[in-house]
Amino acid sequence: MNGRPHPTTNHVSRITFHVFCCLFFVLLLSGCERPSATTAPVALSNPVPQAVTPTLAPTGTPLPLPTETPVPATAVPTATATATPIYLGEASPACGQLLPILPADVPATAAINPDSDAMTALRARIPDAALPALLQLLAEPSSVGLAAYRIGQEADGAYWNADVPMPLASVVKVIHLVAYAEAVAAGELDPLTAVPLSDLEQFYLPGLDLGAHERAVAELTENGRTFGDPPHILLEEVPWMMIRHSSNAAMDYLHMLLGQARIEETAVALNLTSQTAPCPFVGQFLAMGNYTRSGDDQTAVLDFIANPEEYGRAAMLLTDAYSSDPDFRAAQQAWRSDTRRPTGSTQRLFTETLNPHGSAGDYAALMARIALNGMSNGDSSYLVRRYLEWPMQFSDNQELFTNLGYKNGSLPGVLTTVYYAYPIDDATPVVVALFFHNLDGSVYREWRRSLPHDEFARWLLYDPQAIAVLRDVLQ
Repeated sequence: MNGRPHPTTNHVSRITFHVFCCLFFVLLLSGCERPSATTAPVALSNPVPQAVTPTLAPTGTPLPLPTETPVPATAVPTATATATPIYLGEASPACGQLLPILPADVPATAAINPDSDAMTALRARIPDAALPALLQLLAEPSSVGLAAYRIGQEADGAYWNADVPMPLASVVKVIHLVAYAEAVAAGELDPLTAVPLSDLEQFYLPGLDLGAHERAVAELTENGRTFGDPPHILLEEVPWMMIRHSSNAAMDYLHMLLGQARIEETAVALNLTSQTAPCPFVGQFLAMGNYTRSGDDQTAVLDFIANPEEYGRAAMLLTDAYSSDPDFRAAQQAWRSDTRRPTGSTQRLFTETLNPHGSAGDYAALMARIALNGMSNGDSSYLVRRYLEWPMQFSDNQELFTNLGYKNGSLPGVLTTVYYAYPIDDATPVVVALFFHNLDGSVYREWRRSLPHDEFARWLLYDPQAIAVLRDVLQ
């Protein structure tokens, strides 16, 4: 990085760091004994507090959320466009309680014509490690969303397709983290509750998430944070697994614990106006391909796109079946091992349409809200930041920032990252949301190793004066 210390890791492997995000370029399948859902609505403050502090001492004035929309009576969904498992238990509410399944059709800007002097200035300033991300932005501008600014100086920020909904991958887990923190702060969840590891591992099919869940469990075990026989963890470890290691199994456990309505209402309360309905990852993956389907996977995905409400029901039905029926789970695991379905093209089609979407502008605003302790109260603000700021354990970060919050994501052709940071010599926090999608396969695979998109975002955090230079190019 042109002699600059790496802003996020302390000389650890880039590959090791990156797999903390959601990596499912092949399918991760799993299940869980469905935990009981809470029903009380989340309360979040709105607007963001004006006071800025580079510490974790939280502030905030809570305002009530709209009353939670009643959950429909549970029932087995009707037949879907493709074959679904026979499941006779209690059915969870479908995805799409408050939010749409498909993103709004917001045209992306497809051309950049930078001023030559501005481009020269930018090329002279950008680190070599971040350059591939800039070149991709210039070459394929319609596939990039960006919002970067100092909080309080939004008018001087750099934006590109900032209002266009794009696939989020594991960045969506920030919603689940906020929902969890608000439930704990409200006394609805006890973070010291013992959770059997088997409850989480029922969401997990080994070998298909590049080891994220296994790595999280191994770290907990090595640090003496598991207990009992069979092994248990505390509930407070689950969001750590979800954010630090990006375990999809951990996210799905929290999703079912909190309930579909709570997750969607949290997104509404956070003013994520571009957000589509999050569904459990296991339901998404099974909707792409499962052993009960006799027809073509890609045709089935196209059917879901044509009938998104049916997808919302099917994704939760498949989640229920997988989490509740050991025979279904075993058959699905064997089928996946034998067939390696669905294909990469099906995964890309699904990701570009049915994976939860949001805009870079919305997520930059969310990171700003978190950085300013803008949850419903001090406890929830503190909890969210404590989990997101795990990269501050590294000495390189401690040299650059007083606080650094981070989440990224990865799906076939999609790489996303969101940050907030307080530069060590500046009390004004900086936020960056950078989304790439429709990446060529070779580019995607290389970027998962070299992380130029993360390098680009980090550069703007530790060199915020570069935001104005970038803005001149994008204008």
